[in-house]
Amino acid sequence: MKRCLSLLLSLFALAVPATAGAATFGAEVGSDFTNQVRGDWSQTQVMSNLSSLYKAGGRVGRADSDWAGTEPKAPVRGRHTYDWGYNDLIVSEMASARLRWEPTLAFAPRWAEVHRSNVLHLTSGRAIAYLPPASNATFASYATAFMKRYGPHGAFWKANPKLPYVPVTTVEVWNEPDNIHDWGTDINLSDYARMYEAVRTAVHRVYRGVRLQTGGLAWTESSLPRLLKAFRGKPMDAVAIHPYGATPTQSITVARDALADMRRYGRGRTPVSANEYGWTSIRHTWGSTNPKNVKSYAYQALVGLAKLRLSEIVPFSWGDPSWGLNTGSYAKALAKIAHG
Repeated sequence: MKRCLSLLLSLFALAVPATAGAATFGAEVGSDFTNQVRGDWSQTQVMSNLSSLYKAGGRVGRADSDWAGTEPKAPVRGRHTYDWGYNDLIVSEMASARLRWEPTLAFAPRWAEVHRSNVLHLTSGRAIAYLPPASNATFASYATAFMKRYGPHGAFWKANPKLPYVPVTTVEVWNEPDNIHDWGTDINLSDYARMYEAVRTAVHRVYRGVRLQTGGLAWTESSLPRLLKAFRGKPMDAVAIHPYGATPTQSITVARDALADMRRYGRGRTPVSANEYGWTSIRHTWGSTNPKNVKSYAYQALVGLAKLRLSEIVPFSWGDPSWGLNTGSYAKALAKIAHG
């Protein structure tokens, strides 16, 4: 019986279009690649995991582009030197699984970070707190080089014509700029708005059709009104939120309230992506809940969020079974959404 149910869910998932309902679906998959680089996972394991996301109905994968690892040394006489190895790994394996990479451009190299004496930087390979770049122009240069390589008709695709052509078309500018762990203690969303504007302007000079999302907000309810005030009079392609809640109902409420805030501030037509949320069965950690709830919460949240006018729904985290997505709940929810 279990085998028959599994087969039925697989068939349903294959019938789910790239955009079931109004939203595009995907999941966070960044840990797949860090596990692979560390040697904890084989390439075969990663490809199997990515392919299972596609079969379940996902079409995009969210993963960080590690600026610090890509440009470890400062430019010399204005000339930048990039090591694209890690990013090439991500985009090639995503494309092979027919997934579109939605990168989060973040993690400034130490040489490019703003200096804050009261914040610990990178020690022993472990991030105590990530800090924003001291120069928005420097970050914009990285984002532009990234898009010239992985965007539509980018250098990577010209060099790899046998891969499925799945260029990067949406970019997230930083992650959680309202979180001290990603911005340091001097959080200022007006500073973030200026950074976003610099990156957006530079990238649009290269590819006008690319969508730049604001960094997903950790504390959506309190931060989104402040973000929208900071962006008053400034362009904004899309907004990303992280509607974490103790239950699916609470997560759905956070997302619904965010859409109401968007309308209230005159941004009702701006796409909103719920690109991180979820529950884990691992006790005493962020996002933890009773293990017996994990699968049902994943299912209920997907179905409920799909009823809102969200552009994307990208829960966390596909590769880790403790988050309950790759245990059948995701495919079941998308089958339900597709067939009403």
